[in-house]
Amino acid sequence: MKLIHISIHNFRGIIDASMYFHPYTLVVGANNSGKSTIIDCIRAFYEKDGFKFKKEADFPLKGAADQESWVELTFALADQEHDSLKDEYKTAEKTLKVRKLFQTGEKLHDGKNAAGSILGYKSDGTLSNEPFYGAKNVQSGKFGDLIYIPAISKVDEHTKLSGPSALRDLITNIMSDVVEGSDAYKTLTDSVTTFAASVRTIETEDKRSLSNFENDLNALLAPWQTNFNLKFTAPSTAEIIKSLLGWDIRDNHHEQPQGVEYFGSGFQRHFVYSLIQLGAKYVPQKVAKKAKDFVPSLNLVLFEEPEAFLHPPQQEDLARNLIKVSEAADWQIVCPTHSAHFVSRNAMRIPTIIRTRRAEGIVSTFQIDEALWNNIVDANHAIQHVAAKYPNVLKTMQADDLKPEMESVKFFLWLNPDRAGMLFAQHVLLVEGPSETALINRLLDDGKLALPQGTYVLDCLGKYNIHRFMNLLSGLGVVHAVLHDDDNNANEHQELNQLIADSKDANFTHAVITIPKDLENVLGVNSPGASHRKPQHLLYCYATNQIDNAKLTGFCEIVQSCFVPRT
Repeated sequence: MKLIHISIHNFRGIIDASMYFHPYTLVVGANNSGKSTIIDCIRAFYEKDGFKFKKEADFPLKGAADQESWVELTFALADQEHDSLKDEYKTAEKTLKVRKLFQTGEKLHDGKNAAGSILGYKSDGTLSNEPFYGAKNVQSGKFGDLIYIPAISKVDEHTKLSGPSALRDLITNIMSDVVEGSDAYKTLTDSVTTFAASVRTIETEDKRSLSNFENDLNALLAPWQTNFNLKFTAPSTAEIIKSLLGWDIRDNHHEQPQGVEYFGSGFQRHFVYSLIQLGAKYVPQKVAKKAKDFVPSLNLVLFEEPEAFLHPPQQEDLARNLIKVSEAADWQIVCPTHSAHFVSRNAMRIPTIIRTRRAEGIVSTFQIDEALWNNIVDANHAIQHVAAKYPNVLKTMQADDLKPEMESVKFFLWLNPDRAGMLFAQHVLLVEGPSETALINRLLDDGKLALPQGTYVLDCLGKYNIHRFMNLLSGLGVVHAVLHDDDNNANEHQELNQLIADSKDANFTHAVITIPKDLENVLGVNSPGASHRKPQHLLYCYATNQIDNAKLTGFCEIVQSCFVPRT
């Protein structure tokens, strides 16, 4: 079973949102944009570890048009899971859609308020008024298991043996299948019996013993015709794990074991993830008690900020490992992240990225689904019309450039960890290349230029790709502006400039500003000739005060006009 879609109504900053989930899904966005809202809504559905909806904290403070609060989850079922599902919930698509009502005025079939209940959608698409599979404690086992790893947590929460933890669950699953039927456990039981017989008669120095204690107590109970007997039993699997089992970490370069708390936060984070990863191997498949019992198998991992405490290469390794774990039939990974490295590793799977955005207290979600992706591919191919008119442009293109798969390849190549940072920005300024990027960032560092807080300057690898990045950013709800040379509208540049202007999105493209002729012309700087020398030549001229102050000020004004508030 896999979670494939979620709809949220009136939960914290989300008034209404729908999003598709994939085996491996990233939730990205700026700080305080609503990523954790999605995660906590899923947690409230499962109610694992007592996490529940609380009206005072979880119902929207503004924007709600009604007093209902709910979340709908849609699952894709394996054939066997679908066959065991009650007929009233079966669909041709082999999916299961359920709604959990956090707050509602609706009533169940028995007249009770439906708040807190999970209701299933029937085969005809209507919502049942009876709790899904009856009592709430039965419902909770019908949607797999939720594994939540918060961004900040103590390693003990995941490794303690005295209470619920990932480590205890793994060990319990192994030991419960091998301990009680093993010869070793039989030997332990016999030893306990022998020990019990011996210890009863052993006396202390003042002649006290368990046997004497029993006899004296039974003498007092004799008038009631009763007997008291002490019993020694072999410890159960749970008791062995809780009371007899322990663990430590040994650094291979030292001889003494150390507590895990003495290792760095990065190691502790990796240790916790390793336990989760092993779950795919060591957690046994659930077996239905009856052939027609609906017992779906899903381990849904909500891993908040998996990049925490890890340096970039380790982040990329972890991203690859998580993707691999998600490929298992009954495992699914959802990661809210601030890491451009995680996004970069997912650049070939752009539809698996959900971006959140908070505006005036309301959280919106954006995702490029298959239909929108096809529209973006078609829009990106508009460059072919320009190429058809100008042979010098056409000769730079190949037949593969027309294939939809090539668009995925291009974004995979372009969305390196640096450019992937645009998905976490409040605003993005798109420029043609590294010359503009380098100069604008240097002017920002020197305090000669002011842009809105959280602005990312994006090198689009040339004018020919600006419309591509505009379409991508608009699809993911990123506010952006464009600054590019007009190249005197000569030849193909007239068509290219118009293509960029036509790619504006009414909601997310703030402005498209053109630089008369080109950057060197505006700054009064001679071109170095070779294009690869332009960035260093431009910064050298700036650093050695070869750019006229008036021209530099004029350029800064052009840049700042990209984000002038609309009237």
